[in-house]
Amino acid sequence: MSVDPSHFLPAANGGKPPLLKLQNISARPELNGKFGQAVSYSAGRYVVAILDASASTDEQQTFLKLKPENLIEAGNLDQFRVGAHMLYQTAMAYISSPSMQERGQNIISMLPPNLQHKMTPTLALLAAAIAIQFIIFFLFFVLGRIVGFSKIIVFISLVGLLLALSSPDWIEGYKANKPLKLIATDSAMNFRRRWKDHLVAMTGYAKISDTMALASLALLVLFAGKILLASAPQQMHNLPTGDSYQRTPHAHRATTAKYDLEHMYKLGYDDAKSGSEFGTSFPKDIFKINSAEESLPMQDSYDDENDYDWAYTPPLPSTPRNTSNFGVGTLLSAFALYRFGKDVITTPNGQVVFDPQYIVTRLRSIEPWRIGIMIVSLYRVVKALISFF
Repeated sequence: MSVDPSHFLPAANGGKPPLLKLQNISARPELNGKFGQAVSYSAGRYVVAILDASASTDEQQTFLKLKPENLIEAGNLDQFRVGAHMLYQTAMAYISSPSMQERGQNIISMLPPNLQHKMTPTLALLAAAIAIQFIIFFLFFVLGRIVGFSKIIVFISLVGLLLALSSPDWIEGYKANKPLKLIATDSAMNFRRRWKDHLVAMTGYAKISDTMALASLALLVLFAGKILLASAPQQMHNLPTGDSYQRTPHAHRATTAKYDLEHMYKLGYDDAKSGSEFGTSFPKDIFKINSAEESLPMQDSYDDENDYDWAYTPPLPSTPRNTSNFGVGTLLSAFALYRFGKDVITTPNGQVVFDPQYIVTRLRSIEPWRIGIMIVSLYRVVKALISFF
């Protein structure tokens, strides 16, 4: 009889037992939907430790014996939900510790007297955490506007990766009260080994040599350096459009003298009354001015565009666009496809299987949303490859 038929134990998963979801338990239906981890297997049943994020740390953990058909490996969404609950409970337990409550009381003591009685240590710590996050987001926005958001994200990701890999050495040295220089030396010496272990855990490929691990790290640093040192694209100046164009008239039209219509009518009436010829009493330039005004377009009806010089600024030459679509998003899509293919053809005990029936079974068990993401990733990778030809 197999000691682990469903490969739920830590020994079959590199020492990390998978998160299991309880299902089809008719005797105790309230257990359906809960989560746990397999501890051992005997007499055809798994001993499962139930995970309860809402339980107190002082409560004793619950263990159940369940058949393999009552257990299923949790999906990514379930793992995220359980991880979020556990993280929340851990954070609240940490905030409730005496040392953190003392820090919260110190924060309250720095507030004005009229606000101190309204605050509790827990509320003060949460307010301080929100204020720190706001400052971080504000600095991220300001620096992103200056140097570019992509550069900030790449820099934070690179620094976070280096700190995460070397954090065990720093924590161990801090607990042992080692000098800072010695901690940094130990971290640098162990970094290559930790990077290799990280690659093995991330890819599932155990035959990675030290040279391959070092080369992958160098490629990662070079790729990040290319993004960080790249010059920011030049911004196109806003061109004036529509009514914002400046226009200047060809020639300033001379202002013509205006004669009173009633006065002209009176002069004509007096000429007719005295028997003189029409226009005898009119000013000498009245007919000349009248002819000039009739030859000009009526300004009240429309403006002729030919009478203006448009101050048109031609658009700046566009920046030549890279014909290749290969970027960070394409790299992430390719890596997602690799992990998807690895999960489809790899059994829980780490063996690679190319049996079509097994592959079809694995595809049917994968969540539809994950298959949709894989289709989008495949489209992006194929589009990037086509751009090279």
